[in-house]
Amino acid sequence: MYLIRHGELLKARPNTYHGQMDVELAPAGVAQLERVADRLAGAPLRAVYASTLRRSAQGAEQVAKRHGLPVVQHPAFREKHFGVWEGLTYEEVAERFPEDWARWLADPPTLKPPGGEAYLEMQARVLAALAEIVAAHPASEIALVGHGGVNRAILCHALGLDLRYVFRIEQDHGALNIIDFFADGMAVVKLLNG
Repeated sequence: MYLIRHGELLKARPNTYHGQMDVELAPAGVAQLERVADRLAGAPLRAVYASTLRRSAQGAEQVAKRHGLPVVQHPAFREKHFGVWEGLTYEEVAERFPEDWARWLADPPTLKPPGGEAYLEMQARVLAALAEIVAAHPASEIALVGHGGVNRAILCHALGLDLRYVFRIEQDHGALNIIDFFADGMAVVKLLNG
């Protein structure tokens, strides 16, 4: 599986929780995914997946069109829902929700922002959908254009890492990860944040 993070966002403030806000890619973000698509031009892709958020779908389109494939959108691959934190910067969250912010830093898997979901909940829905698409394409190369949080959740699972280490994995805009998934549940990460 080629696990890709979407590109840079249009009019995005730095260090902002976008979560499930439907933000589109900036021209630079489209260019980032075009470069990833160039890298994958010779890969025998069987399917290209995305979340139902524009930034993921726009990025997936860059990859899919090189292979004459449609983009299959799956709602389970949407970014973590940050509830009332969405649209706020890290600093704004720390100022407005100091107790939740402290808990988030101490225990990211279980903190559920008001109106949002816990990282563990997001990972559960993502891994269920991931199992479906991997089973649907045995011994095939597929691509998923995901989100920073979604990709980190998948990578923690593939590496056998507890989700409390999720932020030890970097996912730059336009990042390419390569993971081999095997029928016995084993996974091998061949490239990380490339």
